[in-house]
Amino acid sequence: MTSGSPSYELIYFDYTGLAEITRIMLTLAGADWKETNPEDWASLKPTMPFEHLPVLIERSEGQPDFILSESEVIERYIGYKYGFISSSDPKLSAKQEQIRAQFNDARLMWIEIQFYNGESTHRSRFEDQIKLLVRKHEEVLEKNGNTGHYFGNELTYPDISAYVIFGAFKQFGFDAEFTDEKAPNLSKLIKNVGKIVEEAKMKKKQ
Repeated sequence: MTSGSPSYELIYFDYTGLAEITRIMLTLAGADWKETNPEDWASLKPTMPFEHLPVLIERSEGQPDFILSESEVIERYIGYKYGFISSSDPKLSAKQEQIRAQFNDARLMWIEIQFYNGESTHRSRFEDQIKLLVRKHEEVLEKNGNTGHYFGNELTYPDISAYVIFGAFKQFGFDAEFTDEKAPNLSKLIKNVGKIVEEAKMKKKQ
């Protein structure tokens, strides 16, 4: 990092959850950042802006700490700051953020499944939502020429979002719809982004 560049502290629990997209963007950007996992959340909670996590603290020399809460707000801030979201074309940036927002319905349904202990009706609705999600995202990726990215041939915010969110679905056994055979474009994106992310993580460790 160059002199005067900000450093970041990401406060979140020690699991993927709502912070993984931000973790990955900070790593890919080569930012100076660390993660803090609360040891005593009950004591820390009242000190957080809205009493939940994640929270991002940006520190710059000679300036007060800049503190952000809300996972998607943090994602967009880092996305704009490090070029994962277009800052020069409002229509393009809106399209990029639209792809990220597309995942929210499925995530909310996933929460329902947890709340209702995997009740078959809610599980079926979630599986239908994934099928719709995959079908629509396959169309978007196909229109972009199956480059392994949503927009052009560059890594952007929606690419990282898809990698993280579909990865979470896969972790819990909901990956039947995005195989190489059923969703070749999406499968290519996940593998492509995964390779980039792993290379960045290895570089950070060096």
